Amino acid sequence: MVPLQTMTAFSLLRSPMTPQQLIKAAQEKGYHAVALTDYNVLYGMYDFYQAAKKADMQPILGLTAELVGLQSSQTYPIVFLVENQVGYHNLLQISSVINTQDDQPTLTDLKSYLAGLYIILPSMGELTVVLGTEPERATTLVEKVISLTDAAHVFLGISLNMREDTVQSMKELADHTGTRIVANETVLYPNASDRFSAQVIQKLGQGEIIANVGLAQKQAATAYLKENIDWSNEYERRGISEAVANTDWIAAHSEVTLEQSAVTVPKYATPQGQSSKDYLAELATTGLTNRLHNLDIDSAPYEARLKEELRIINELGFADYFLIIWDVLNYAHKKSIRTGPGRGSAAGSLVAYVLWITDVDPIAYDLLFERFLNPERHQMPDIDIDIPDNRREEILEYLHEHYGHERVAQIITFSTMAQRAVIRDVARVFGLNPTQIDNLSKAMPRGTSSLQASYEDSLPFRNALLDLPVDGELLYQTALKLEGLPRNASLHAAGVVLSAEPLANYMPVQLGDDGRLVTQLPKGPVEALGLLKMDFLALSNLNILDIAIREIQKIPDYESFNIATVSLDDSATLKLFQNGLTNGVFQFESGGMKNILRQLLPDSFEDIVAANALFRPGPMQNIQHFVARKHQKEKQDVPDASMAVILAPTYGIIVYQEQVMRVAERFAGFSLGEADLLRRAMSKKDHDKIAAMKSDFIDGAMALHHDQQVAEQVFSYIETFAQYGFNRSHAVAYSKLAFQLAYIKAHFPAAFYKAVLNDSIADHKKIGIYISEAKLRHVTILRPSLNHSWQGYSMNKQGELQMGLASISGLRRDFREALIQERQEGGQYRDLTNFIGRLPSKYRKVSQLEPLIYAGALDGFGFNRKTLLGSMQGYIDAIGLAGESMSLFESLTPKMHEVAEFPLNEKLGYEHDYLGVYLSGHPIEPYLAALPDSQRTDIANLTVRISAATVVIYIQNVKKIRTKKGDPMAFVDGIDLTGSLSITIFPKLFKQVSPLLVNEKVLLITGKIEQQRGRDALQMIANRIVSGDELLARTSNSAGMVPTGQWYLRIMASAEDAGVMPILQNTLQQHHGANPVLLVFERNHRKIALDDTYGLADDERTAAAMQSLLGKNNVVFKKKP
Repeated sequence: MVPLQTMTAFSLLRSPMTPQQLIKAAQEKGYHAVALTDYNVLYGMYDFYQAAKKADMQPILGLTAELVGLQSSQTYPIVFLVENQVGYHNLLQISSVINTQDDQPTLTDLKSYLAGLYIILPSMGELTVVLGTEPERATTLVEKVISLTDAAHVFLGISLNMREDTVQSMKELADHTGTRIVANETVLYPNASDRFSAQVIQKLGQGEIIANVGLAQKQAATAYLKENIDWSNEYERRGISEAVANTDWIAAHSEVTLEQSAVTVPKYATPQGQSSKDYLAELATTGLTNRLHNLDIDSAPYEARLKEELRIINELGFADYFLIIWDVLNYAHKKSIRTGPGRGSAAGSLVAYVLWITDVDPIAYDLLFERFLNPERHQMPDIDIDIPDNRREEILEYLHEHYGHERVAQIITFSTMAQRAVIRDVARVFGLNPTQIDNLSKAMPRGTSSLQASYEDSLPFRNALLDLPVDGELLYQTALKLEGLPRNASLHAAGVVLSAEPLANYMPVQLGDDGRLVTQLPKGPVEALGLLKMDFLALSNLNILDIAIREIQKIPDYESFNIATVSLDDSATLKLFQNGLTNGVFQFESGGMKNILRQLLPDSFEDIVAANALFRPGPMQNIQHFVARKHQKEKQDVPDASMAVILAPTYGIIVYQEQVMRVAERFAGFSLGEADLLRRAMSKKDHDKIAAMKSDFIDGAMALHHDQQVAEQVFSYIETFAQYGFNRSHAVAYSKLAFQLAYIKAHFPAAFYKAVLNDSIADHKKIGIYISEAKLRHVTILRPSLNHSWQGYSMNKQGELQMGLASISGLRRDFREALIQERQEGGQYRDLTNFIGRLPSKYRKVSQLEPLIYAGALDGFGFNRKTLLGSMQGYIDAIGLAGESMSLFESLTPKMHEVAEFPLNEKLGYEHDYLGVYLSGHPIEPYLAALPDSQRTDIANLTVRISAATVVIYIQNVKKIRTKKGDPMAFVDGIDLTGSLSITIFPKLFKQVSPLLVNEKVLLITGKIEQQRGRDALQMIANRIVSGDELLARTSNSAGMVPTGQWYLRIMASAEDAGVMPILQNTLQQHHGANPVLLVFERNHRKIALDDTYGLADDERTAAAMQSLLGKNNVVFKKKP
């Protein structure tokens, strides 16, 4: 028997079985062939085919299509199975039609696509329904299907779940119509033990819960893949073995091959009917002339290389491909859409450079064409294009309009059930409420690679599962089975495919949310099947660059500023890299990278490129050797002197794949094409190919008069490094973009910060870092202003940056737009009365206006924020009474009752809540003045090389836990003016300082700097903590500050019993001052005079805090006479 109707996880949220699991189960249970028939889609087609071939099984490609019935308007499943290549292409069309048309088709609608396909009217389909209700119409239905194809291709599906009389009716109907019955058992999961996980994933797809998990778990399994022998015997026992035989007949007559399609690249429409290769040569020659214009360099190497590259491109038939890419880039440049300097190996092509597809001179940087397009590798070229994230849509629209909607598609990708998401999903189906789900999710550790690792590594997670009101172990085991399965389809970030013919001829497609075509196969299968793929990656850094350049070009004498012409050896820019001041600089922002830059101290663009290439998993192990060799603290040692020139820029270390190729070329006489094959084999650790090519390498080296032993050493040397080598073409191109951004940051900081702040406007963490940094660079940041702010950050004529209204959290977009539109149409808001009067009625609510007030956007009206907040309701009430009469409103406007402003810390807190940054000051600023710069380090300047650093931080979050031994400890997140830091406080220190670990408190912390495990961030292991208030007290005392009186605090017995003392200690530190404190205990009349560390201020806030804690009658402050 052959299973002919199986659904996998690619029938999204209907099955927990992957194509690979289906093949494995089929192989283990005695099947020689199996079909894949997912619902309506062919998402899993390629994976299924490859898995079957690898297992030496026969794959039968198919589809379970939901079609409108032939005798009813309801939809029913029909199974299509491929007979041959014609049927394969028709299957692509059928799935494409189903997924691109608004209305569900009927089988009749698909008549032109039925050749080469077997049709099964399944046991759960329309025919079975008709047989049970109106059997006289069953013959008509089958005859209608036959009329669309022929009887030999139509099968009537029966299953062991059918009643015997229904099976008998099917047999008679098949005999009468000349069709055949066939065993049609639906398979949704591989084993009976998977039934419950199948139910869970189906309930997830339906948005339902399982009311009784225990009962559901005990239900019998039916839709699993049974043993071949068991199914065959059962059919034979019931006297319908012919149905089994017909599954084998279908398999024997089904043959399809998934080969690389002979997909034709669309022909580029050249002017005057020129051939593609002639037009490409013309464009390239003209482009070379333009590129070399006014450059004092020898053109001969460029001309020779251009000729050779064009020869290879034309021989491989890729002239049209280059012209299409050129055409798209030419359109982009005409529309002032900035494109990146290059991406991937394409930067190694001179043709791409002279066509302005890339902006990196491959000869100047010794980049290799064969790394990009190797005539000995016979692969499609892959030119990836970076474009600003806000302009990608224009490029897609051009492709569709120019080349045709049916010939262009974006590439699908699948969001999978990652460990945290799958736990939440399964918990939801188990009926847990949102709070329970959140708590379970929060108990999971961060940074683990899988759900199983989280379970094994985290006792809190295991305990959280045990504490659930449902079976936590079952929940975990179910989630484990579903982890990694596709949950929904989405779009690949960059991929686009293009064809000379409608794509559905080669690839199943569907409609995306925007109405454009999307492939049903993801990136890997698309490439494997030979379709022309291009990547248009939306890169926000290009938008940042574009915004900054437009600002620079507004500066007198810089109107023609061209970033492409700046020197890549600019000293100010290199200094910025050396200091690790690379926040906002593409690919150089991470803490680890900044740490490397401060060690490396790059003094050339080559060093920047190398750092970019090295700071990745694998090659990262060579960084310290690279740094040591650069600073001549480690000897440069290579196996042979001939390698020294090749490896000189990287201090004797192989950093780039191209260096492997150069060594193979110059040391062993390989062609660059052969060298690329060797490089590829080594990077993929293809030991068979490496062994085969090693012999050629040794022979080639000896032919060039190298000693065999040295040749062996050189081969071993490059093999060791090759697996970590990085694509130099990509590193140079992306480092150039990084350098351009860094150049602007170094020379035009205001323009730079305007660009990065607008790009990160919704990311308060980044905003805080950039604004703090901008202030240090003497860039003035103005708070949001009702009369001067636009949506985003803007720059005034003085070079000051004005925060935009979009910077304010809680301010609705339509409200922001209404405010700006009214200002543009009616002029600036003159005063508060004028503002409220012009405000649309739907926005006249205090809750709508609070964000503006707290953010300081209404400061221009001349009242402090607390006054504005307290008076706003009166103004709103007055305009409500006045209606549309402004004169009446002005007469009804209440008198402004002015009050004192919020205390500074409270005011700053509101600013931070609504803007993500402190503008009017920073909570740590008073404390910084108490500590010389030499005695502390800014967070931004911390490196792992610092064994003991002291920082002043403002606490944002405290997480207290217990160790395995039960001892308390804490993790503290804090900030200073330059960044944020995570601090670990182990039990011994925690016991001493626990009262100080309170949000919104300033601390002086000394500790060791380490790299956080599994994260690109630093952390501090604290060994000493001092309260910021104690620091101020020391300063005050040393400055001769004189107390103005004494505090008397009575501790009632009831308060003492309630544990007030630790709270009192913390409150004393929060309100530190010069005035001594005397504690008087009610219980035993003890009196304790506290030392200066716990002196108090003499202000109203201190009195209020103490009275709130101890009671109004228990707090007295006596001033000195």
